[in-house]
Order: sequence, then C-alpha cells, then structure tokens
Amino acid sequence: MINIRYHIVSITAVFLALGIGVALGSTFLDRATVDLLENRIGSAEDRIDDTNAENERLTSELADADERDASLIVLASEDLVSDHLTDVPLLVIAAPGVSEDGLDALSTVLERTGADLAGTVRLDDKLALDEVDGDLAEDLGLSDPTGPELRRVVDDALTEALAAAGAPAEEEAVGPDADPQPSDGPDGTQPAIISTLADRGFLDVVPGPARAEDDPILERTGYRYVLVGAPDLDAAQNDVLLSLIDDEDVTLPAVTISARVPEPADGGDEPAPGAVARIREDGDLSTRYSTVDDADTFTGLLSTIYVLQQIDAIDVGHYGQGDGATAILPPVP
Repeated sequence: MINIRYHIVSITAVFLALGIGVALGSTFLDRATVDLLENRIGSAEDRIDDTNAENERLTSELADADERDASLIVLASEDLVSDHLTDVPLLVIAAPGVSEDGLDALSTVLERTGADLAGTVRLDDKLALDEVDGDLAEDLGLSDPTGPELRRVVDDALTEALAAAGAPAEEEAVGPDADPQPSDGPDGTQPAIISTLADRGFLDVVPGPARAEDDPILERTGYRYVLVGAPDLDAAQNDVLLSLIDDEDVTLPAVTISARVPEPADGGDEPAPGAVARIREDGDLSTRYSTVDDADTFTGLLSTIYVLQQIDAIDVGHYGQGDGATAILPPVP
C-alpha cells in the first residue's frame, strides 16, 4: 500500500536538495565573479600607479630641464650674445594678455646684446576697437567712423610709424662741411599716434633700462622689432598684434616670437592658433616674417637675437620645434 506521507517526504526532500544545490552553485559562482573583478581592479590600480609614477618622473625631468635652461639664460647668454646688436634701437611689442614672465627673460637677453632697448609697448585689448571710441576718433580727426574704419586708421598709423622708424639708419655725413641728408622719417620726437593711444589707455609704453619715462620711442631710424605673442591668447588678442604686419605693401624689420605651446590635457581642446602659428600658415606673412616658437627657452632666445642681427642678410625662416618650423636655429652670425 502506497504511503502518502512517504511520497510527501520524498518530494520535499527532492525540492530541498534542488534548493540547496542552487544555493551552493550560486554562492560558488558569485565568489568566482567577485574574485575575477577584484583581480581586474587590482591590475587596473597597479597600472594606474605605474602611470602616475611615470608621469611624476617625466614631470620631474621636465622641471629639471627647464631649470637647466633658465640657468643657461642667466649664465651663458651674456657671453653668447654680447655686442651682437650694439647700439641698434630695439622695441618689444607685446600682444594683449602676454604675461610679465613672458617678457622678463627676453628683456634680460636683449639688454646683453648691447642694443639700445627703447622699451616695451604693451598693447591693450581695447585696440580691438569692438566699439567706436568717440574721444579717440576725435583725436584722430575722424567724424562718426564705424568701428572697422577707426581700427583701420589706427592700424595704418601704427604701421606707418613703425615702418618709418624701421627704415635703415641714415649714414653719417662725411666731412666737416657735409650737409645732413634730408629725411621724411623720424625727427627725434615720438610719433603722435603712440602718444595718443598711450594717453587714451590703448597701449602702455614701458621704457628700456637706459631710458627715462618721458624719453620718446620711434624717434629715429634703424629700429628693429620683436613682436611677442603667447600660446594662451584668444583670437582677438592675436588679431591686435598681427594687425601691425598685415599690410602687404609694408614689411617691418621684425621677428614674431612665442613661448612653446603646451600639450593639451587628456580630453582637452587644442588652444587657438597663436600669432606664430598664424604667420606660418599664411602664404604671404610666412614669406616676409621670421618666427620663433620656443622663446621661453635658451635656444629660442638665441634664435631671436640671431634673426634680429641678420634681419637683412638671411632669408626668412621659422625656428624652433613646433609645427611649421624650418630649423631649430638660424645661421650663426
């Protein structure tokens, strides 16, 4: 006779065994999965630690290299550039937003060349002239100009003043009775456009080490110019600087320089092309103006001096290690 109680117990035992089996199997599977994930996480953490250590090593090496480079600028530049530009009038022209740090080393090296460093003209963002400045327009004798018209007049006047002072220095008259050569260029005074823009806050003139606050700039011929950009400027700031050299009929005795462009952070955007990059990419400007893309280094500063010294004697070149560079250094004078 079939015992119902026996079957109930048997069925219960079967399901209990199935339940225990599933539970045990799940436990073993979960444990294996957890172990696998933990191993992978551990491996990833090890790789991250290795990467961080490598980054720290590279950062330290870069810092050491920059320190050695700074020492070269301080200790070696005097012997290497001494008397390379004796008595040549120089003017540094800095784009809006260029930091003091970007100018200090340059000024130090330029002084050591023996040049007559007239000073630094720091251009202001206001020179973009996004809006018409009525007072400036009145100073320039303009009646109700548009913004672009006012900016064109200002740019043309600045370029004209730079070109006049950048003309070759007049040769000294020979003999005690020789008459001085007539000239339509500088007359020993500062161009009116410089004074007007300085008075209105569109630029600031910082005198050179041997100049007084009220000494004029662009007062004579023979000037050479260093146009200074930076890798962190926006397009409008670069436009202000480049507007001085965009006249196809006028080529200034100038070199345009910038510090190195840093690599963007992971996922970061590339910076806007700076003045140096834009000159190199321009079919006209790249044939008329030399550039230096590593002016924050000893070799970049040396390149700047060599270009200035030989500005009429060597072909236009693009120096450094950035995109568009044609050589690391110019020919050695």
